Amino acid sequence: MNFLKSLFFNIQFYVGTSFLVTLCLPSLLFSRNVVMVVNRIWCLIMIKGMKWWLGTEVKIVGEIPPKEKVVIYAIKHQSAWETVFCTDLFSMPSIVLKKALIYIPVIGLYFLKSGAIPIARDQGINALKKMGKNAKRAVKENRSMMIFPQGTRVNPGVSSREKPYLPGVFFLYTQAKVPVIPVAHNAGLLWPKNSFMKYPDRLKSKSVTIKILPAIQPGLSKLDFLKKLETSIESHSNELIDMEK
Repeated sequence: MNFLKSLFFNIQFYVGTSFLVTLCLPSLLFSRNVVMVVNRIWCLIMIKGMKWWLGTEVKIVGEIPPKEKVVIYAIKHQSAWETVFCTDLFSMPSIVLKKALIYIPVIGLYFLKSGAIPIARDQGINALKKMGKNAKRAVKENRSMMIFPQGTRVNPGVSSREKPYLPGVFFLYTQAKVPVIPVAHNAGLLWPKNSFMKYPDRLKSKSVTIKILPAIQPGLSKLDFLKKLETSIESHSNELIDMEK
């Protein structure tokens, strides 16, 4: 039964995504606001699929900063879910992502149009300099940013010792000089990394919960910032996971 639920959800999500991005290609000729509408539809495809096939909802805890306030959203990365949902929830911030992703056919064009900040990790300090330059441009253009501090998806139960927080988030913080909003969630219970199968039975509450945490203001040292960010995200993510047991 769970296989069929996962199959129907995946068909709706992936076929719906392919159809959407192809049909809406002309939107790339218009402003970023038009692409935001496409992003909203993409998110709805996923949310409706979660409800219809997996019997799950989304619960949001905490306050989202006003759209006009520029911030950096530092988000726990457990699955593909938060990439889709948070992009819409936070009004399409500029996502810090691997440069290879912008070369994905069609979808890469949408990343570029949305103001994504690509990173070529093999370029070391040069990659950080480019990220800093793009971050300053985003602030000047009144665009918030979004980053996954561990740089990769991490399954629930895997500690930050095994998958540590990377220094890129601190560099972004120092260059942009805007508050960082930690974001915790438990989406990995429903949608594990690289998994065809979805597991709604792992959510006792029948909801994926996402928690927007208090802002970390500019000006902290590297050690203090990373410790505060990691403690905030990890403790609340683990709490949301434990609540479903």
